[in-house]
Amino acid sequence: MSRIKGFGGIREINRRIKGSDVIVDNRDALATELINLGTSKITDILTWNEQGEVDVKASKDIPDYALSAIKKIRVLPGQGLEVEMVDKVRVLQTLAKSAGLLDREQNANRPAVVEIQMLGPEGEAPSKKKGKSK
Repeated sequence: MSRIKGFGGIREINRRIKGSDVIVDNRDALATELINLGTSKITDILTWNEQGEVDVKASKDIPDYALSAIKKIRVLPGQGLEVEMVDKVRVLQTLAKSAGLLDREQNANRPAVVEIQMLGPEGEAPSKKKGKSK
């Protein structure tokens, strides 16, 4: 069987279709997870006081949705912890795009199409001389 450009054979096409079924079948869970990632805050994980002292909450006190929003924890010897959260802007863009919110925004900034007709000064067209003048 010949391959369709960029898709491979029938097995590849079936695999892609099955993969999209998995997404469709679990879209509610996927949307919930994206919303949780987008609404998680650093204060779900740690607190600080007016003197700038930071306390990391006990893992049992951190909600599951906030735990899943942690991208990386790094122990800095003698300095404490570095906590990096997932890219919230990226997650929110994905949510907005899937909800169709970005399509309207992209079109809102496009300029309107305006037709401009340029007209020259009115008057007689220059005459063409034929032959020699006497």
